[in-house]
Amino acid sequence: MKKILSVILRVSITLVLLIFLFSKTDVPSLIGVVRDAHKGRLFSAFALFFFLNILVLLRWQCLLRRRGLRVGTFRLLLAYLSGLLFNLVLPSTIGGDTVRTLDIADHTGQDSSVILGTVVMDRVAGFFGLFGVLLFSLVFGFRQFHDASILAAAAVLLALIVLFSGIMFSRRFFTACFGWLPFARLKEYLKRVHAVTWAYRQEKGTLLAIWLISMAVHVGLAFQFLLTAQALGASVSVISCLIFVPMVTAFSSLPVSVGGLGLRDAATIFVFTKVGMSPETAFAISLLTFGFMLLIGLLGGVSYVSTLYRRRV
Repeated sequence: MKKILSVILRVSITLVLLIFLFSKTDVPSLIGVVRDAHKGRLFSAFALFFFLNILVLLRWQCLLRRRGLRVGTFRLLLAYLSGLLFNLVLPSTIGGDTVRTLDIADHTGQDSSVILGTVVMDRVAGFFGLFGVLLFSLVFGFRQFHDASILAAAAVLLALIVLFSGIMFSRRFFTACFGWLPFARLKEYLKRVHAVTWAYRQEKGTLLAIWLISMAVHVGLAFQFLLTAQALGASVSVISCLIFVPMVTAFSSLPVSVGGLGLRDAATIFVFTKVGMSPETAFAISLLTFGFMLLIGLLGGVSYVSTLYRRRV
């Protein structure tokens, strides 16, 4: 019952946010902005977005290999993209991560806790890269905005990173956070997951590599936003994208809506109107980015289903 109520709540939040945003938006102008988009630049933005997903896939593959698990790139791509599709259609990213965890666990014959440990590391590595890009960008660009809310958001992200780091790399901190759980089987499973993430603390080279990949991904996402904005005829600085896009990404990852819809759009409109972008253009960029994710997820889902029988026999 609690799961059903949680799903209903998240779907409701998504619908309420979207209805509110569309009610405050000049819809004909929004349609016009998208209709008049430069098709070549829009395709370039999509191509860059697809390439960045390949980088994320390689980051996950690197983590799997450090645990002695060698999965072919194409096979991993199917699991990753199908997970991406489930991330978009289910009320949180947990559903997609569960799909790719169980799929690769079945493929490799490993306990799912081992695979989930690599997925958790992959997710948190993304936050480390996100904060790294945001921090470097703030050093060079904060004076352009004079907005304390930017620093407040950066402080919240830093606190989350400290929390995640403690849970993953400190046995004492992990016990403090989860030792109170009354469910013995769940607690034991989480301990096995933690054992996987804890093992990475000794692998400084791997941690540096996935952090650099994550930095590259988030820089790339900023430029994908920039290309999309240019395709719509909007003018926005690179430094604005490098500061705001990581914030939007972090905010949209909160598991309170379906696929980040509503949250991502509201955050994009809120931050980019600060630098003179029209609400309609910011909304259009956010919706197009969701469209990129949905298209890639659908391609992955179709490929996954079409090869399912062959992989089962």
